[in-house]
Amino acid sequence: MSIKDILWIEDSAYNENTQLAAPVYLSGEYDLTIALNATEGMEKLRAGTFEAVVVDIRIPPGENERFLSSYYQLNRDNKATRLGLKLLEVVLGRHDSSWGEFPATARDKSRYGVLSVESGAEFRAALENLGVAVYRDRAGGRDPELLLNMFEEIIARRKDAGYAL
Repeated sequence: MSIKDILWIEDSAYNENTQLAAPVYLSGEYDLTIALNATEGMEKLRAGTFEAVVVDIRIPPGENERFLSSYYQLNRDNKATRLGLKLLEVVLGRHDSSWGEFPATARDKSRYGVLSVESGAEFRAALENLGVAVYRDRAGGRDPELLLNMFEEIIARRKDAGYAL
């Protein structure tokens, strides 16, 4: 069994959400990479190949001017700007070369899931339009294996759909 590279884009991954990462590390099946903001997530998606990517909707902009502009236009409010959703739109949406290129693996919609404290009803249509099928609402409880289960579900869906893993 080979170790699978996975990416979690979450600004509080090293703070209050460390308990979500622990089961992933302890499983021994994954090499978890963490991006703490939209810019870092975009850079990691360009540089690496990940079997699964889980994104938080409320992430800070990082240093990218376009993410920063959105952030400042909405009074530096992570909830209002939803930069995780913007990142998904940039990577998975209609190709906009002004954002730069992404490898085909990063543009593969089957690799993505969203874990957020926001109700999925608020942005479910946007996720469906982007082809993101796996969503979990973190506000409903504190299952310590929630993140691990999401990565496993994304990978299982890809395997069932015939993707080579």
